[in-house]
Amino acid sequence: MNAFGRPFAAVALASALATACASPGAPPGGPEDHTAPIILKVTPDSGATNVRSKNVTVTFNKVVSERPRTGNDLGAVMLLSPSDGEAKVDWHRTAVSVRPRKGFRPNTAYALTIVPGVSDLRGNVMTRARTFAFSTGASIPHGVVRGAVFDWITLRPAANALIDATVGGDTTLRWIAKADSAGRYTLPFLPAGKYTVRTIIDANQNGRLEPRELWDSVTVDVADSVRLDLYAFTHDTLGARIIGVDVKDSVTMRLTFDRPLALDADFSPEQVQLRRADSSLVRVRSITRAAAFDSLARERAEATRDSAIRADTTVAGRRALAQRDSARVIAQRDSIERARVEARRAARDTVKRVKPPEPGRVAITAEFIALLEEPLPPGEYRLTVRNVLSASRVRRTSERTFTRAKPAVKKPAAADSTGRKLPGATAPATRPPPAPVTKPPATPVSKPPPMPAPR
Repeated sequence: MNAFGRPFAAVALASALATACASPGAPPGGPEDHTAPIILKVTPDSGATNVRSKNVTVTFNKVVSERPRTGNDLGAVMLLSPSDGEAKVDWHRTAVSVRPRKGFRPNTAYALTIVPGVSDLRGNVMTRARTFAFSTGASIPHGVVRGAVFDWITLRPAANALIDATVGGDTTLRWIAKADSAGRYTLPFLPAGKYTVRTIIDANQNGRLEPRELWDSVTVDVADSVRLDLYAFTHDTLGARIIGVDVKDSVTMRLTFDRPLALDADFSPEQVQLRRADSSLVRVRSITRAAAFDSLARERAEATRDSAIRADTTVAGRRALAQRDSARVIAQRDSIERARVEARRAARDTVKRVKPPEPGRVAITAEFIALLEEPLPPGEYRLTVRNVLSASRVRRTSERTFTRAKPAVKKPAAADSTGRKLPGATAPATRPPPAPVTKPPATPVSKPPPMPAPR
């Protein structure tokens, strides 16, 4: 190769190497990471006493995101308890530091809870909560309040509900926690005393109680360990007002209020007055919660259908009985198969499956069923409900007027030229058959005389 060809060969070799480096293969930095961040250490150490640090620092094995999967910032997943306001949270790539708004108080035990939601830059999320405790004094108390939060109307566990506890009238210092995905919560490391424990179902995730948000509060003495379930509902200063009357049949009415009633106060027939247009009284025999009434009505309807099917000995009846029994067998088989699938899935799952909490109360409701002593004929009525107690512990009297219309009369359907009935058509008026026409007797016609023969 001459001297002029050597530079071109060098350029060709460099180009080939660049092309080889740019060819598809393993991405730079090794294989893609799918693991969640891991906590390497917490400073001060969990369980430490006589701490003099100005903040608590959590160090991870990788860079974490400033925007967690849940909440607007890291303050939503780093809960420092007790709290004197919004904590100061600083991000340092692989570490996060937290300190109280006014600094750590002397002789106070603190708990830092890292709730699920912390993620790395690839979106891998921590799914388990971790709690670390330390004290600026000589000891860490062992009082704890644990339980579950429920929506009292639906009785469903309230995932991610906020919980706080205060002592006496001091609301500047709050012990705080957050419920998990199953509605369970734990308030640990509480000094002995009387606490007001409150929960908020934080719909807009702003950490504050807003109007119409569901909440509950209970006062409890804490010496060691206390079990406390909380039932959240909308509180207000107005009592329950009757807003709907639905006449189901001649002796059954569904009453609807604009807010649920209290469970521990009887809603009796004496509190309900139903008057006709002439002011005469229609007596109410009983008042029942609508949910219980509807459940019993469904059971009775199912029993009635079952009895009717069994009593029908025709071919159609036997076919309906066989179809119903077949549907039950299929449903039972499907239920068994689903249970087997869940069991296999749970066996493969490395995370222990925990049974969701069960409420210890019945749901509050705004719907009730009133049964009357006598049938209710069509006409205008005025319903007055006196001194009903709402779930917010407010009594109120309200009334409502309504009209029960006459039941519509169904007209028989007409038939087409083939004799089939037309849906929605009105049968024509029946006419009497036409009278037979009588013909007069025929008059005999005389024949003319024969013509004489020509001569």
